[in-house]
Amino acid sequence: MWAAFQGSFTRAAGSVLREPDAKALMRRAHPKYREILARVTEFDKGDRFLVNILSCAMLSAVLLSTDHRYDVETVRQFYSEAMRGNTFMRFAAAHSDHYTEKGRQKLKESAARSQTCANPYSWKFTVEDGKTIDQYTATFTNCGICRLMTELGLAEQIPAMCALDYDMAEMGGTVFTRQYTLASGGPYCDCHYDRCPRKRTREQKRNG
Repeated sequence: MWAAFQGSFTRAAGSVLREPDAKALMRRAHPKYREILARVTEFDKGDRFLVNILSCAMLSAVLLSTDHRYDVETVRQFYSEAMRGNTFMRFAAAHSDHYTEKGRQKLKESAARSQTCANPYSWKFTVEDGKTIDQYTATFTNCGICRLMTELGLAEQIPAMCALDYDMAEMGGTVFTRQYTLASGGPYCDCHYDRCPRKRTREQKRNG
């Protein structure tokens, strides 16, 4: 994770946070990142949320290694720039399999497994189909990011990470909406996904 995202985080630290020496900041953050992960319970093999907790640890390490206390909007912009500017994340957003029968079934199976997951830093969620294969709702009742950032004294910055859901959906040609979030004291995070017609049209043309 660190090797894959260090470049985009460094660039964002310079362009958004205006850190005078972004590379030095990342050098300070690296051991903090490893320290944070040492407290996280090991994830089960195949847990789809491993990348989420790794990116949370990376952002938290950076925030705990700066000399400034940035406001939530600045952190949101920084995290968005760091993630959207990363090749891996752009590829992941553009190649979601959640809108295929096979991919949706895998997502539901993951949701079912999450209900018995004892790892406090992972997620528990359910999946409900929409009117078409291009729509679904994922409802989260446990969030690893909320737990970890609260423990690290960064609870006020959790919404900055939550906002990435909108960015990822946009990159994947999907409209994302929600009414509640656990971070804001809601009963759950109700995440609604509706893939755009333009995205469907392109796939239909490729498939003949």
